[in-house]
Amino acid sequence: MKRRTSTIGAILASTGVLLAAGLAPAVALPGPVAAPAAVPAAVQAATSYYIDPAGSDTADGLTPGTAWKSLSKVSSQTFGPGDRILFKAGGQWTGQLATHGSGAPGQPIVVGGYGAGAKPRIDGGGAVDAAVKVENEHDVTIDGLEVTNGNGGTTPRIGIQVTARDYGAVDGVTVRNSYVHGIQGATSGNDSSNPSVGGIIVSALGSTTPTFYRGLRIEGNEVADSRSYGIVTWSSWMQREGWNELWDFMPVPAGGYRAWTPSTGVVVTGNNVHDISAGGITVMQAQGARIDHNRVDKTAQNHGNVGIWWAGADDTVVEYNEVSGTKYWGLSSDGNGFDADASVHRSLVQYNYSHDNEGGFFIAVSTGTGPAEATIRHNVSQGDGNQIFALSTNAKNIDIYNNTIWTPLTPFIANNPDRAQFSMVKVWNSSVANVTFRNNIIYNGANLAYRDSAAVRYDRNFYQSGPVPAGDHAALTGTAGLSAPGTATSINDLVGYTPTAGSPVTAQGLDIPFDGGRDVRGTMLPSGMVDLGAVQSTAGPGLDEAAPTVTTSFGNGQSTVPAAVADGSDLAVWASPSSGVQFPGDITLQFASPRTVKAVELATTFGTGQGIRTVDVQSWNGTAWVTQLANAQITWTGNSGTVERKAVQLPTGVTTGKIRLVVKAANQTWGNLAVSEISTR
Repeated sequence: MKRRTSTIGAILASTGVLLAAGLAPAVALPGPVAAPAAVPAAVQAATSYYIDPAGSDTADGLTPGTAWKSLSKVSSQTFGPGDRILFKAGGQWTGQLATHGSGAPGQPIVVGGYGAGAKPRIDGGGAVDAAVKVENEHDVTIDGLEVTNGNGGTTPRIGIQVTARDYGAVDGVTVRNSYVHGIQGATSGNDSSNPSVGGIIVSALGSTTPTFYRGLRIEGNEVADSRSYGIVTWSSWMQREGWNELWDFMPVPAGGYRAWTPSTGVVVTGNNVHDISAGGITVMQAQGARIDHNRVDKTAQNHGNVGIWWAGADDTVVEYNEVSGTKYWGLSSDGNGFDADASVHRSLVQYNYSHDNEGGFFIAVSTGTGPAEATIRHNVSQGDGNQIFALSTNAKNIDIYNNTIWTPLTPFIANNPDRAQFSMVKVWNSSVANVTFRNNIIYNGANLAYRDSAAVRYDRNFYQSGPVPAGDHAALTGTAGLSAPGTATSINDLVGYTPTAGSPVTAQGLDIPFDGGRDVRGTMLPSGMVDLGAVQSTAGPGLDEAAPTVTTSFGNGQSTVPAAVADGSDLAVWASPSSGVQFPGDITLQFASPRTVKAVELATTFGTGQGIRTVDVQSWNGTAWVTQLANAQITWTGNSGTVERKAVQLPTGVTTGKIRLVVKAANQTWGNLAVSEISTR
C-alpha cells in the first residue's frame, strides 16, 4: 500500500540530532491539542547514543562517527534519565528493539532518529512478538520511528508494544510521530480481532501488584495495514460490575484477572489509523481518558469491529475525530464509527465527523451489570448505514442532542440485501433505559425505520424525509434549509450544515444546560434557544452553564416541580395545584449568567385546557423589576399531548440576570395551569 509522506524536523543544535517532528494528520483538525509538558533543566547527566547500520558494536556509540551497529547492542544496554537512543535517518534494522532502563519526570529516555532522511526503520520480520518493546519501564518516549513486523504469515504480531506486569504506577510513557505498518496476523477468525496485538499496543498485566499507567500519550502516529488492531490500551486489572474477564484469546491465564485499576491521564491524539483488520483505536480500563483529533479510516476490514471504542472506562472524552469506512458485517455485528462498550460511565462524544461507516454512527453495548453511558452532542453523521444508532445490552443514560444526521439513500444502503432491516434507531435489548434524542436534525433520505422502545424518548427534533417517531410530541418537519448538506469532505468542511437565512431550524432548540458552549465548527453557542443540529448560524457568548433557577408563587401540583420549565426538555411539565389558583401570580427564571433576551417562548401541551393566556414580562435591573411588555395575549389552539409553542416578542432586547412572567390569566379546564418549557432567545 502507499505510504503517506511525513516530515522530520526539530534540529537539536548542540548535538546535530534530528528528532522526527511527526506525521501531520490527514486533516488539520480543529480545536486545541495539549502539548507535552516543557522539559525542565537537566538534573542528571544524560548521554546520546547513536546507531548506524554502518557502525560498529565495539565502538562507544557516543557520536555519529563512533555509532553502534545493531539492535542487539542497544537491547543489551541499560539507559538512564535523559538518555537518547538515536537511530540514523534512512537506516534499517531487522529484529527486536527492547529498551532497558527508565527515565525520570521531565527527563525521559528518548528513542528517536538523527540526521536527514526517512524515519529509521525497525523491522521485526514477523519473527518477534513485537518489533519495539518497552517493558516494566517508566518515563520513556518512542519518537519518530518506522516500525513493521510481518513476513506474510498469520501469527499475530505487534509493532510497538508497551507493557508492564505487577509494577504499580507506570509514569510518563509516550509513543509519538511513528509510522507503524505491515503488522501480520490472522486474516479471519477471532485472532483477526484480538486487542492484544496490532500496531501500538499498551498493556497492564499481573495479579499481585495493581498496575496502571499515568500520563500515557499516544500521539501523531500513523498506523496502517495491521492484521488486528490499530492502537489499543488494555489491562488485566479490569474486574468490576460483573465483567470478570476479557476474551479467551487474550494472553492472560485462567483466573489471572483482578479488580479494576484504571490508568489515568491517557491521551490518544492526532493519530492517523487506517486499513485495519479490526478496531482502529480502543482505550480500556481508564479514568478520564481523551481520544481526540484522530483520523480513522477503513477499520473492521476482516472482522466486525468499530473505528473508535472504549470499555471499562469512566469519564472518557471522544472529540474532534473523523471516522469513516468501517465495514459492515451483518445486522447484529459491529461496524460503527463509535462505540461506548462494556462498563463505561459518563462518556462524552462530541465534535466528531462520522461518515460512510457501513455499520452506522454510534453503538452502546455493555456486559455484566455495568452500563454503557454516553452523551452524544454536536456531531455530524453523513452517509452512515445499517443502524445509525444501535442500543444494546445495558445501554443507559444516553443523551443525544444537537447532532446532524444526514442519511441519504447511498449505493451501500440501496443495494444491500439487508436493507429492509436497516434502522435509524435500533434497540436490541430490554435492558436499554433512559435514552433521549433532543435538538437533532435527522435527514432520512434512506427511509430507515425507528426500531426503538419506550426507553427511547424524542423531543423537538427536526425530521426531513422518512418517518417521524410517534413519540416526538414536539417534532418539527419539512426542509431543514441548510446551505450544502451532504457535501462535507472532511471534519474541516462541515460549513454546508449551517442553517441559511429563514431556515426553520434557526433558534428552535431547547436550552440545554451544560451543553459544551460551542458547536462542531467551533462557533460559540447562543444563550437560550439554539439552532437545531450540529452547526449554528450565529455565534453567541458560548456559556457552558447550569439551567436557570425557577421559582413560582403558584405552588406545585401533580407531583411537579418548577425546575421542569427550564430543564431543556419538553417532556417534564410543571403544573399548578388544581384548586386555589390566584391571579396574578408569577414564574421567575434566574439565569446562571446575564443574557440578552429579545423574546420569551412558552411550550405547553393541552394549551386550550391549561395554557397561560395573559402575561406581563419583566426583567430585573439589579434593584427592581422593570416591565418590558404588559398584557401580552397568548392564544392556544391545541388540546392534546402534542407540544405547542408560542413566543412573546419584547419591544427591544434587554440584558438581564432574571426574567419574571406575571401571569394574569390562564385556561383552567381542570383547575390548574401548566407549562412544559419556558425559554428565551
